[in-house]
Amino acid sequence: MLTHTTRGELLRESTEALAAARPGDGRRIARWICADVLGCSFAEILAYPDRRATRPQTELIRSATRRCAGREPVQYVLGYAAFCGLRIRVTPSVLIPRPETEQVISAALSILEDFRSPRVLDIGTGSGCIALAIKKARPDADVTACDVSPDALQVARGNSAELALAVRFVQADALAGSFVEIVGGVYDLVVSNPPYIARTELETLEPEVRDHEPLAALCAGEDPLLFYRQIGECLAPSLLGPAGSLVLETHAFRADSVCKMLRHAGFGKVDVLADLAGLPRIVCAGRRGGGASPLLPD
Repeated sequence: MLTHTTRGELLRESTEALAAARPGDGRRIARWICADVLGCSFAEILAYPDRRATRPQTELIRSATRRCAGREPVQYVLGYAAFCGLRIRVTPSVLIPRPETEQVISAALSILEDFRSPRVLDIGTGSGCIALAIKKARPDADVTACDVSPDALQVARGNSAELALAVRFVQADALAGSFVEIVGGVYDLVVSNPPYIARTELETLEPEVRDHEPLAALCAGEDPLLFYRQIGECLAPSLLGPAGSLVLETHAFRADSVCKMLRHAGFGKVDVLADLAGLPRIVCAGRRGGGASPLLPD
């Protein structure tokens, strides 16, 4: 039977369970769960550990702790992820936004400095995090975002409404012949974090990713460069204006291959930016005769 207990007791209980189940990040997750459910900061829990939690709060913390101990992502358990200062709602229908992808936003915004009222297309938007972060930073941008999954688009549209950021969302398959007609127009920037895990690599992923995040958004099948070729070789000539650019998140092991493919496809300037861990993960490419590329970090 559940009893009223203190905030400090719940924090200790959750921390002990998650530190044992997930030694790498269990303590951080326990702090996140307790602060979120109790509606206060971690510092406030430490400052007032003897304050009583309600029965519903106690039940929620214990339930969330059990789920996370079973390797379910805490973002799905709590229903949101933080991304570029935005609270992004997530469900198992969409990938969880990651801090590394914030570097994609930085690269995109650097490129867009050269444009007034730029047109931006986000291919494979998922939760909408990339499109919404760009729109937040550049209210003058005309941002379109697409995804093949209707469930993902429902999440993205919900985030757009909750954040009061006007992004146009359309259902479109980047591999289909009708894609360009559906998304329409000429864009100054096309950005994408497409599926790039080969089917043979799925077993190497952490259980939180492999067993819970949407397979279609992770796995490119047998060819991990499938979507990069489609975007760079097939779609970009029709989608990008003469000064247009691509910003693509990639697997660190395949950034060089993506760069070579884009150069072969006719892009005149291709750069690779490092992610937060220093790995080559963001490829930026400008059309020949124009385009922009962000400054490489020192």
